[in-house]
Amino acid sequence: MLDKVLVGIVTFNPDIRRLKENIAAVNMQIKNVLIIDNGSKNFKEFKLLLPKTITLLRYSSNMGIAKALCQIMDYAKRNNYIWVLTLDQDSVIESGLLDEYCKYAIRNEFQDVGMFSCLIRDRNFKEEKQEKQIENVIEITYCITSAAFTNVEKYYNTSGYDESFFIDAVDFDICYSLRECGYRVCRINFIGLYHEVGHGENRKFLWKEIVVYHQKPFRIYYLARNTILMNRKHKKMFPKHLMMMKELALFIRILLYENEKSNKMKQFWNGIVDAKK
Repeated sequence: MLDKVLVGIVTFNPDIRRLKENIAAVNMQIKNVLIIDNGSKNFKEFKLLLPKTITLLRYSSNMGIAKALCQIMDYAKRNNYIWVLTLDQDSVIESGLLDEYCKYAIRNEFQDVGMFSCLIRDRNFKEEKQEKQIENVIEITYCITSAAFTNVEKYYNTSGYDESFFIDAVDFDICYSLRECGYRVCRINFIGLYHEVGHGENRKFLWKEIVVYHQKPFRIYYLARNTILMNRKHKKMFPKHLMMMKELALFIRILLYENEKSNKMKQFWNGIVDAKK
């Protein structure tokens, strides 16, 4: 089945050492790899280090994660791939991940699954902070793009990745779209990915533990903006009260814990204003 699986990676000014680690882990499992580069400044540098088996396509400027993911899925469809594993540039998959995905993808009881995910270990946190899972496969609400294993045919029964989102919430949006079409999103009980979101740390707010990611200010803009767009697009699955809770949590996170508070608060309000327009 691996000959019908494509691995798609989106790059934008990647850390070359981590990207090499990423590709080395993939190449141990599969050779069908497509990289979409979003106008990286260090493109010439890392291009020389890529194996010749990799297909490389490039935009001259940053067109956003959603557009690049759309192109990966289009490439998969044109070349008759059945499943696509999408990866962030700084993610490293565990040995055996693709075999685990394929093992479940061919079983009859999972023929209604539009996307699989796996257990993920964030490098920013100790192992005991990771979520534990007892069942072999569980249905989940959504998952991140990195290590998502997406069925090409079922993907094309949705409206696809939403290019207007540009970067944040692109992954949640496609999960909601798949579920609205009657497909399941499931997670397998296998630690399959080593991942990193910003420079995350755990902090306490009252009695609740929250995660502070210290992402760049422009990400705050898209988080605030796209949270509203998600409610507008998926009113039943992402209702207004949940949207407001997400925005409030982001506001509190910036106010109390994030660095560059002034700039990030400005981006937060700009995102809300633009979404309302």
